[in-house]
Amino acid sequence: MAPLKTMTRPGVRTGAPAAHRHAPRRGLAAVPGTLFPILALTAALLLPAALRAQITVQVELAQQQFLPGEPIPVAVRITNLSGQTLRLGEDNEWLLFAVEGENNRVVRQLGQPRVDQPFTLESSRRATVRLDLAPHFELNQPGRYELRATVRIAAWDREFSSPPAEFYIITGTRLWEREFGLPSAEPGSPPVMRKYILQEANYLKRNLRLYLRITDPAETQTFRVVPLGPVVSFANPQPQLDRASNLHLLFQNGRITCAYYVINPHGDILVRQTWLIAGSRPRLTADAEGRILVVGGQRQYSPDDIPPSLSRATAPATPAESGTEPAPPNQP
Repeated sequence: MAPLKTMTRPGVRTGAPAAHRHAPRRGLAAVPGTLFPILALTAALLLPAALRAQITVQVELAQQQFLPGEPIPVAVRITNLSGQTLRLGEDNEWLLFAVEGENNRVVRQLGQPRVDQPFTLESSRRATVRLDLAPHFELNQPGRYELRATVRIAAWDREFSSPPAEFYIITGTRLWEREFGLPSAEPGSPPVMRKYILQEANYLKRNLRLYLRITDPAETQTFRVVPLGPVVSFANPQPQLDRASNLHLLFQNGRITCAYYVINPHGDILVRQTWLIAGSRPRLTADAEGRILVVGGQRQYSPDDIPPSLSRATAPATPAESGTEPAPPNQP
């Protein structure tokens, strides 16, 4: 008796198991059903990481230590590698800040910095936003703090935060203080009393810096902190008040250089000059009319003079910093 012939369909190999005959050849449909949740979770975890690589935020501080009430200049650098042009600054909630103290203590925010100036940030460009953080947070207690900045992209419903930037609030050494009066706004009323305080701060145990604080007599309120720059440890500053309660201050800030300041009761710098110890040491003295002058030494003109010296007036102007710049080549 002749053997039976096996019937086959086109495209199906004879003798193959039934499970192989019906299995799809490629694509996600070939993945067992139990792997779908794992793949979905993996995609969800990778998506935010990819977005974070597209927008990076960094916070930079010019220094790490500040006196209570001292300006805290902050530079926030935003790099756009998303391949899209971003429109930022259209409201006052696109750039937010948070400060934490020691032991994760949240620092009370006094107000939101105003950064609502619209600008465009093209892809592969970096923008820098600069502001003073001190007026917006309660930073009166000495200690360690961490600052974070967050950029919110409303169109994407996403937020991008910076790594923490560390800084310290420190107390300085008091060198001199003097109470003074200001005329009252109402005729016949007693004067408004204020206090000048000279303080010296040791930054990172490398250099001394001099500051002027202007407070009420009880020091419960600080009206202004004026950074005056480096000071040498072996020479005492020379402070004097004139008839308008302006503070005249002469101090040595280098091997042979001295800084001369005149600061009004509101903390505005009226005069800033550099004097050299040449032949004799500069010193403050009052003339017959009560005006305070620098005598001795030699005046050195500088581009930082206030009011500007002739050397600065004739110097070529430097171009202003651009709002955006190319992204650094080492960015991811």
